[in-house]
Amino acid sequence: MSVLFKIIENLGYTVSNDLQNYYSEIDTWMAWWRGFDPEFHRYKIVSNSHAIVMKRKTMKMAKKVCEDWANLLLNDKTYIEVSDDASQVFLTGDDVDQSGGVLGASKFWKLGNRTVEKEFATGTACMYLDLVSPVYDGQTLSASSVRIKYISDARMIVPLSHDNGEITELALASEHMREGNKYFYIQIFCKADGGQYEVRNYYYLIKTNGNYERVPNLNGEAESYLLPCKPFVVLTPNIENNIAPVPMGLSIYANAIDQLKGCDLGYDNLYNDILLGKKRVFMNQAMYKLKSAYVDGDDAKGNLTLDIPGTIESSLYVVTGDRLPDQQQFIQDYNPSLRVDENKENIQLNLNILSAKVGFGQNRYQFGTQSMATATEVRASNKDLTESVWKQRIQIQEALTDLTRAILIIGKEKCGAPVNPDARITIKFDDTMFADEESERLRMMQEIAAGIVNKYEYRMKYLGEDEETARARAAESSSAASAGIDDMFFGGSGGTA
Repeated sequence: MSVLFKIIENLGYTVSNDLQNYYSEIDTWMAWWRGFDPEFHRYKIVSNSHAIVMKRKTMKMAKKVCEDWANLLLNDKTYIEVSDDASQVFLTGDDVDQSGGVLGASKFWKLGNRTVEKEFATGTACMYLDLVSPVYDGQTLSASSVRIKYISDARMIVPLSHDNGEITELALASEHMREGNKYFYIQIFCKADGGQYEVRNYYYLIKTNGNYERVPNLNGEAESYLLPCKPFVVLTPNIENNIAPVPMGLSIYANAIDQLKGCDLGYDNLYNDILLGKKRVFMNQAMYKLKSAYVDGDDAKGNLTLDIPGTIESSLYVVTGDRLPDQQQFIQDYNPSLRVDENKENIQLNLNILSAKVGFGQNRYQFGTQSMATATEVRASNKDLTESVWKQRIQIQEALTDLTRAILIIGKEKCGAPVNPDARITIKFDDTMFADEESERLRMMQEIAAGIVNKYEYRMKYLGEDEETARARAAESSSAASAGIDDMFFGGSGGTA
């Protein structure tokens, strides 16, 4: 990071000490996301005056937490709808599976989900817009399309200016290897007149001694160009930063590191109890014959050893010499308690606290629970999760709306696309975990019976039919005599087709 900060400062920007120090926090969060923090997971024990380095077992719950948040906020059931048809086609290809257009070409649903995961891990991520096949004719810059690029490593994002907590100018860095050499590709996004943004591109060769040297842009990028709007969005979890006064975001588990440690300590203890609690049979040496062991590469005989292969972990028999704890027996077995219930309770307690600390409520991670719950029961029993999801959606909705608006503006100004940048943009999230379909179906049935809702609307919503097919089949069912509940929904007098 020191090299990156030096380069940015040499370009004329200031990186405060608070901001530079903040990246050490990001390093810690990244280590927990990977599942191994050397300061915690590596420890020493002393045996016979020798220090042995041990590695603590880990549940890697930090990554699990971030995966779950990403799945709740941005998945294949999230839809971006634009009121203008041409704009919708340019953005998503269609408004059904949304696998085309700029989003499809940018692999948005896959890479966007991964970016949100890293956002919640390291506190900050970025999506920015890049021109596809740009052409400069000496007067104007044009391109064939726009694509979204992703910076999911917060250590490669350096704020240059901010206003009321919003990053307005920044530097984005990425590492490139070419012919065995390491390069830093740095993009500066800074404000220009009239709401425009200037994008500056720099390549630096990083030398083995830590020095660096600017080189010509490796892929022929223009040194600078103007875009008609802010071409990036910065993603941060919607929680206040209580660690440092910087515009960077806070990891969702920044205040739950102790709970992550508790989970791993509990799991490590369970693992060791099972490992060390293996059944052992203590036996008198007189019961087994010994054989001579040879030293590799030497004809000389070594020490006498038992003719029983095994390791500390897998061996069933343990030699006790010519004495046993109970001199009256030749063989004694040892079956220690594994303390499974105690360890399980300990792990579950830490998981409950961790779940609450990261915004999921206390019941997100339950082991051994077999019962199913309806969405109504989920909402009632996990009010904290519901409220946290709504809270985090505020930030995601704002970011997706701004990103979509920028795509439409740049698409019109630089790509000549027939889009409407002023079209209404609607973000629809996946509410299946909160929706109780059975209750909603029953309510719609009652509304049909009361004449509030048409029968064909029910068929469209729950049977997946298009409007023309739904109207025709609803009309057919209305003419047929039926009874009971079927009559009410598909053939009775309640509602009109």
